[in-house]
Amino acid sequence: MRKHYCHPVTKLLLFVALLLPSSSFGQQFNAGVFGGVTASQVDGDSYGGFNKLGMTAGAFVNRFIEYDIYWQLEIKYVMRGVYEAPELNANFLYKSSYHYLEFPISVHYLFNEKILGEIGISPEVLLFERFWDQDGIMDPSRYPDNRKAGLSVFAGVQYWFANIFGIGLRYTYSAFPFRKPEEWNNPQYRGYFHNVLCLTAAYKFRH
Repeated sequence: MRKHYCHPVTKLLLFVALLLPSSSFGQQFNAGVFGGVTASQVDGDSYGGFNKLGMTAGAFVNRFIEYDIYWQLEIKYVMRGVYEAPELNANFLYKSSYHYLEFPISVHYLFNEKILGEIGISPEVLLFERFWDQDGIMDPSRYPDNRKAGLSVFAGVQYWFANIFGIGLRYTYSAFPFRKPEEWNNPQYRGYFHNVLCLTAAYKFRH
């Protein structure tokens, strides 16, 4: 029997639909949406540089705690991975793409009513992954054994215009290796960690 495929963006929209009715219309909550681009690499492999570009999108709710401190919950779709382009006179290419659904939880501090500093953690679920080499998409039987659930830590800064539109830069790093351990006999082996920069624009429709 053929399985029905559900695109991760569709899954995200379904989650947002469940999230918004209970939060965005509450008088004590701010709520909004965001989207942007990612640049990523994987620490632990033999490739370097934030060469893999991707997309991210999601929704958030936050609430004032006291003074200028907020807590925030998000749900977001994000693409991570690796890209190693062919070199001159070398027929080699490697690309990986990891598609995650994240649930970031963060604390924000507001400076001068415009600038927000943030720090938080993000439980995450791996929706699916794809790998390419110079011959095209690799056979799934060759894919590495990646964990389906994980945790990241992040920090960032945002600038808000007129309290409704903002831009932000966030740095995210895997708290634990996302790939199941290998080379246990090598004491220098730490595992594979996602290393991601994310630039987003956000719109606050409830504040």
